[in-house]
Amino acid sequence: MKVWYFHGLESKVGGPKVDFLKEVATEVYAPEMNYSRHKLFGELFRKITKEGSPDLIIGSSMGGFFADALASHFGINVLLFNPALHSRPIVSKLPYGNNFGKRFIVLGTEDKVIDYKVSLDLIRNNEAFNTSTDSILLVPMGHRTPLNKFIDIYNENILSEIS
Repeated sequence: MKVWYFHGLESKVGGPKVDFLKEVATEVYAPEMNYSRHKLFGELFRKITKEGSPDLIIGSSMGGFFADALASHFGINVLLFNPALHSRPIVSKLPYGNNFGKRFIVLGTEDKVIDYKVSLDLIRNNEAFNTSTDSILLVPMGHRTPLNKFIDIYNENILSEIS
């Protein structure tokens, strides 16, 4: 499986989550994500157009917002951890498409950065989310996803559903 991983706004490239993905996926693309650079979305869009789509894009927080918007143009499956679908400090809008793949959204019920209740209301009341979200998992965790929860959620939800 070919996987892309987009880290959060205040996170750095690489780390144990990317190391785990490199163990289980055939190919992993985990770029440095400078979300304040206005050309980032277009560059990622062109990369898919030129090189082909990944099987899955995983994104955390701001990376989840980017993953969701980008994937919606190509029918790519996503796994989103506390996606910044609202309350973003930068990048207020990205263009969404109408070609959604499977969507797995993980919301931390103890998240102090992205209010899971606001996210849940947005997902339930927005037709684009409502018709294309396959699974919403409410997990007792804060904004940062612990490695063990990341691995468990990937193994229990993604491997069985997408592979």
